[in-house]
Parts: sequence; structure tokens; C-alpha cells
Amino acid sequence: MTDSYRYTDHETALDHAGVSGAREIPAWAISLGVHILVLMMLGSVTYVTGKIDNDTDLTSLLEEYDERDYKFENAIVQDIVGNASDANTLTASQAAAQVVNKNPQEVMQRELEEEILTVEAPPVNDIVAPPEADLARIVETSGTSDNVGGVEGSIDRMTYEIQNSLKERQTLVCWLFDESGSLAERRAEIADRFENIYGQLDAMNTDEHAPLKTAIVGFGKDLHFYTPEPITDVRKAVNLVRGIKDDDSGVEMVFSSVGSIVQKWGRKFRSARDKHNCMIVVVTDERGDDAGETFETLETVSHQCQQLGFKVYCIGNSSPFGRQQGFVRYVYPDKFEEDIPVDQGPESVNMEVVDLPFWGARGVNTSRISSGLGPYALTRLCAETGGMYLIAQDARGKQFDTVVMKDYLPDYRPARLYNNDISKNLAKQALLRAAESTRIARVAAPTLRFRADSDNALRTEAAEAQKAATIIDHRVSEIVMLLEAGEKDRTKLRTPRWKAAYDLALGRALAIQARAKGYNWMLAKAKTAPMTFETQGNNTWTMVPSSEVQTGPEVRKIVSKATEYLSRVVDEHPGTPWAYLAELELQNPLGWSWEESKIDYAAMGNGGGNDPNRVMFLEEIDPKTGKKRQVKRERPKL
Repeated sequence: MTDSYRYTDHETALDHAGVSGAREIPAWAISLGVHILVLMMLGSVTYVTGKIDNDTDLTSLLEEYDERDYKFENAIVQDIVGNASDANTLTASQAAAQVVNKNPQEVMQRELEEEILTVEAPPVNDIVAPPEADLARIVETSGTSDNVGGVEGSIDRMTYEIQNSLKERQTLVCWLFDESGSLAERRAEIADRFENIYGQLDAMNTDEHAPLKTAIVGFGKDLHFYTPEPITDVRKAVNLVRGIKDDDSGVEMVFSSVGSIVQKWGRKFRSARDKHNCMIVVVTDERGDDAGETFETLETVSHQCQQLGFKVYCIGNSSPFGRQQGFVRYVYPDKFEEDIPVDQGPESVNMEVVDLPFWGARGVNTSRISSGLGPYALTRLCAETGGMYLIAQDARGKQFDTVVMKDYLPDYRPARLYNNDISKNLAKQALLRAAESTRIARVAAPTLRFRADSDNALRTEAAEAQKAATIIDHRVSEIVMLLEAGEKDRTKLRTPRWKAAYDLALGRALAIQARAKGYNWMLAKAKTAPMTFETQGNNTWTMVPSSEVQTGPEVRKIVSKATEYLSRVVDEHPGTPWAYLAELELQNPLGWSWEESKIDYAAMGNGGGNDPNRVMFLEEIDPKTGKKRQVKRERPKL
């Protein structure tokens, strides 16, 4: 009751309300009228609440919701679970997905219900619930997980997700398998664990009203529904997974496949009469070929999944850092194994890292650096629909602490919003142009070893190397100009990821520019003033990194600026891929000096084996004869 109804004298109360002739009306009649009025008001509110559930309003609500503010800054949207994780805790990906993917109907209905409760109930002290991310951590450490990583850890996590879904209502789980030959082993691993999964879920029955239904679907270039309708027979599901044939097209239409599943079973299993929770579990090791050039297919499929309430999960591989291509291990029929490049990245909308060589550094392979994240499009589809991207296999190269990387997440908003931000910052524009430039026309690494068993041999090799050095110097100078054009907007960069990426790019470009100019100067000097070996019999000069910069003040200025930018990356972004690459660049000084040695060129043949036309053959030892044999294998399309 409000204060208007708390008068002890009925006449005073009615006079205050402005009602004439109140003295003749009984108190019970007044009370009845007021209560009827309140009930009518509540009835109208309830009608509005119920109307939100109608399907006719769903599309307009989602279209309006599409303009929401996307916030991923503080959460990784995929997890490495089990013993393969850096800690026995779950990252905040699940919380991120829930925040991004709240159903607008449920939000609006809950807000209206809260308003009604506020009118009817007296105020009480709020009970503060623990954050959802904390709940996820509790589950990971004390739940039913086997505490193992890789595929097993991912399957354990999916078992937990399905269990939670079944606590709410009947559930449909659609397993969508990549049919590539490289996934044969992973499909077999999952099939091996199917009966254990469903045994834990107590769904080993064939009742048509069983709480859990399963669909097995495969995709490559085409889509195959191995179960025309969802089934409850687990043994049949296992056999269907084992029977999936390899697709040799090299095409993975994952997003259109997800859309087809939603269209096929969405209305049936999400109807008001027979409403199921619906999950799609994508099993793949690549990024998919059909997200669209501007991710239009991703946007369409994500909208379909949200509209009909399908959550998408992915058991996949991590993306290589700042690159499109990663590697998968392929086993040939004769058991020979090879790493084959496949499209697995990048982890962001665009490649935000310049692709430059490391001069003078040995054993550096930047193609094997893991981002610790899934590919942008699949990761975003999972997060948008309330699912998760589970990393079943990380890169075999350099890896980084997922806790540190939480502060360096990519921009997971739609590409149009990403591009809109790019257009407002010159530093971001310069970085993306430079990164693209290094992939269109790659910067080569120079020759560092020169034959010098005669003065004429050294002059000839130095002259040829200078031609290549001139081209390299020109290319690197173009990249530096691109990056410096955005330097005035560098201070406007707000996120650690963009700051680290821009500083690393300019620092590395300047470092190579300094090296290129010093390299050219050293060769020119060697041609005009032949050098004398200190040790008799030496016949080779090798250019090695040196802290002494002999090329004048212009180059020393470039060296100073490069060192400033690279050192800033190391100091401000420790434990990240950007700092790792900056440290590699700084490991070798930016100047050059000569180092002499002796090589038996006659024994090596043809000038030391530098003939560019020389053909390399794959040779193996025959296990039966013990002799070398040449083997020719046709590389598969994955």
C-alpha cells in the first residue's frame, strides 16, 4: 500500500482523494473498488509480458539487438581444458558468451517481472550471487572432468555442458564433423569416447521421448546428414562417426553447414510444443572457407542460430599468431608423417602483424607461433551463440600464458564495426596496409656468406648481392613510410593489442632498414678495398651482426629509433608474442662486421652448393635393405 491508503479516518482519506459524497459509501466498497483497479492494472502488465513470447516479435527484437554494444575486452572466448591448460581453472569464455548472447526476450521479460515484483513486494536485502566466471572455475576443479587435455579434455567439457542442458529440458546435440583426412584421428578419438559420454548422461535408451537426441552430420565441400533424423541409439551414433569417409576436395563449408542444420531442425526442436535445448558441436582443425569475404555468411548464420536458440561449440585448433596458415600433421598410408600447411587463421579480422624475415638469426621459425586463440570467425560464432571454442590442439611451436593473453584479445565485434574503428585511426590503417604489403611482396633475407678464394670471386658475389640488397632496401623503406604515416595517431591507440602490434611493426621495419643500408655499405666497401685474411688458408667472408654501426649518422638514427620501439614492446608487453618477436629482433645488434673462415668448395661442388636450380629429393632408408630410396608421395588436399 502507498501512503495514500494509510488514513485512520475514512472521511479524511476520501476528501484528500477528491471524491465527493464519500460519507455515504461504506469502507468495504471503497476497498473492493481499489483492489479491482489494482488487479486490472496488473492484468494489463501481464498481457504485455506474455506478448513478448510470440514468434512474430522475435525478428524485430533481434534486429534491434544487433546494434548492441559488443564487449569482449576482459574474457577469452575459448578454453584449453584439462591437463593441457596452463592452470586447473577455466578461462572466462563462458561468461563472455553469456554476456554477449543474452536473449532479448528473456532480458525484457525479466525486467518487466522485476518491475511487478517491486510494486507488490516490500524491499528486501539483495543476495549477491558469485560471478558466473567463478562458478565456471568451481566446476572445472570439482566437476566430472577427467582432468586431461586435448580432445579428451574438450569432450569432458562438452559432457558437462550437455549435463547442464539436460537439467533444464530435453536436448538435441548435433555433432558436425569435418571430413578432411587430417581429422580422421580426431573423429576416431571422439567415437571412442561416445559411449562413455552418453553413459555419464544416462541416455543409453531408445525411447522416442528420451531426454537426449543426437545427430551426426559431416561436411567438406558438401554436407552429409548421416542421421536423417536425430537418434537415441548411442551405438549407432558411434558406428556412423567411424564410417565417415575422407573428403579430398580441400574445401570446408562449415558456416553454411551450421546454417543448414538450423534450418532443418530449428522449427521442429524449438517449437513451443516440443521445445529442446539445441547444440551444434563443430569438430575441425581449420577455420572454414565460407565465412565470406566480409564475413557476411558468418553474420547470417550467427543471426539464425540466435533467432532459433542454437548454441555452437567448436573442438578445434588454435590459430597461428598473425598468420593465415598453420600446420596439421598428416599420416600417409605408409605411416610417413608430414606437417602440411592449412588455413587456420588469423585470430583477428585481419592479419595485424608484419611478415618480415629475421636477418642473421638462426633457427627462428615465426610460422610456428601460437596465438592461443581460435580463428576469428569460428570463435565469434561460438561466443555470439553462447557456446565456446575449445582448443583440442595447440601449435607445436612457441606458446603463451592464456592468463596474460586475456588482455590482448582481438576485436570480436562484427567486421563492419572493426573496419569503422580502423577508418578513424591512422596508426591502425598504417599497420594493416604494411602487414598486407609484406604478404603481397615478401621481403627476402640476404646472402651473408661470400666466397673469397680470389679477389675476383669476392667482387663478383658482392656485386650480385648488392643488386638484391638494393631491392630489399627499397621495399623496406616503403614499409617504413607506410607505418610512419600513422605515427601521429599512435598515442590514440587504446588497447594493449594495437599498441604492441604497431610498435613491433615499426620497430622491426626500422631494424631491417638499418640492416639493409649497413649491408649495402659493407658490400660496397668490400668491392673497392679487398680484405686480407688474418689466418692463412681461409677463403670465406661471412657478414655477422655487430654492435658497431659503421654507416654514418643517418643509419645510427634509424638504429636508435628501432631500438626505442622494440624495447618499448619488450618492457610494456612482457610474456606476449609481440614481446617475443621484439626480443628476437634485439638479440642481434643492428650493425655488421666480417668474420673469416675456411670452406672446402671443391668437396661441396658447384660453388658450395648454392645452385638455385639444384633439385632436392626426398630420401628414406628402406627398413628391409638398409639402403636409401627415393619416395614420391602425392600431398593430400586438406
